[in-house]
Amino acid sequence: MYPTVSTPCSSGPMQTLCPYCGNYVVTVISPVPGMLTWLLCTLLFFFGCFLGCCLLPFCVQSVMDVQHSCPVCHHTLFHHRCL
Repeated sequence: MYPTVSTPCSSGPMQTLCPYCGNYVVTVISPVPGMLTWLLCTLLFFFGCFLGCCLLPFCVQSVMDVQHSCPVCHHTLFHHRCL
């Protein structure tokens, strides 16, 4: 039986027990597009940013979700959602 792991409250790295490999690790974070990123992209497109400017939310890390993964086994552990 795998140990229960609590959901992170921040978008920064955190120390946790990996349920897949059983090691205590500090999670590796990486930004991934989420609901807020796609919403901003769609809004910018509808307000006239046709020539690639609507893709700017994909370059701003503060509007993207954060994926926490294990540095040992590389499994995804959590997703911290912006929206």
